[in-house]
Amino acid sequence: MGTRNLLFVMVMALAFAGSLFGGLGEEIQIACSISLARMGLLMSLSQVGSFVSFLTLPLLARKLSSYSLLVIGILSSSVTLLGMGLSRTASVFGLFFLLNALGGYLYGTSNIMVLINVDRPRMKTNIPLMHLTYSIASIFSGYYITFLKQNTWYHGYVQMAVIYLVMGTLFILYKPAGIDRWEQRKDQKLSDSFSLLKNKAFMKYLIFLILANAVEYCNAVYPLLAITALHAAGAREVGLAIIIIHFGSTLSRLAAIPMLKKGFSAHRMLVSLCLVSMLGLIGFFLSSNLLWAYVSLALMGLGMGAVNPVSQVLEISSWPSDLLQLANIRSMGSTLGRIGMPLAVGFVISSFSISASFLLLALSMGLAALFLLASKAKPASC
Repeated sequence: MGTRNLLFVMVMALAFAGSLFGGLGEEIQIACSISLARMGLLMSLSQVGSFVSFLTLPLLARKLSSYSLLVIGILSSSVTLLGMGLSRTASVFGLFFLLNALGGYLYGTSNIMVLINVDRPRMKTNIPLMHLTYSIASIFSGYYITFLKQNTWYHGYVQMAVIYLVMGTLFILYKPAGIDRWEQRKDQKLSDSFSLLKNKAFMKYLIFLILANAVEYCNAVYPLLAITALHAAGAREVGLAIIIIHFGSTLSRLAAIPMLKKGFSAHRMLVSLCLVSMLGLIGFFLSSNLLWAYVSLALMGLGMGAVNPVSQVLEISSWPSDLLQLANIRSMGSTLGRIGMPLAVGFVISSFSISASFLLLALSMGLAALFLLASKAKPASC
């Protein structure tokens, strides 16, 4: 089995594992005695692990290849997923959630690097295709969540831990040749690992990434909690909500691949996606019944779905000189957004209501679009 195929199978496993916290949020709250407002605090604290990984990754990258970091991230996530499934208190669950983010950061930063190196000629097709694979798998994860909610919720974490262990083992067994030639970073100064932060255009683009990824992070959890709290949704309704939002995301990513190959501007595509996402979030804020909530979820998925793959193509084309630095700073930006936004959402929920939090998310996407326009990032032709 080739490394490229393993990467695509792994991203399917990631989609199922990634749906657990949002889809099983109600069960986790009950089992671990966590309030709705404190769920935001838990989400923010978990990203401390990602921030630690951001600070240490340049040092690790001087000793280890991106492939080694990928394997370490997968195997460590296997352990933390098992710990989350066995947790019955907020503090223990939060600790494993934090450690899971640390391993997830290593995997999330290195998987694109590995994909590029094993199949460089098809880079601009493989990246959107990987995100599309994630979206399709996420649709089926809705059925999985429905099954878990109707049976035993923590079995999902145990099962995903086993799958991650198997995948990590397969990556070790099918290690590709020539890894040592992928990256030559041993003589690079540590300060050079963050040189892009001196670029003003990139910094504006980074703020866009921070805001967009923060909204996407919250979209994976709060809409599912909201339809339970506001519309008395049960297991089937929550499962259907997951399917709808990821169906919209899949359509978005499916459309992105031919558009990029035909030379559509990635910059303009991202601005349009931000506006569609805003429309969906405002619609969810105004929704008075479950039907309109579902329509809004579809728009949210359609808007957010292609943001990451299109932005990755944009940034790789605009700043191609150091891809590992680019991946690390991108992940760092995502982490900062995922720390701050859940705290802000938790404050809005405590002070106003859970529906008001979607207005905050909509405003954040509007601000993200403004910073994207200000960056004026211009990629090479796709």
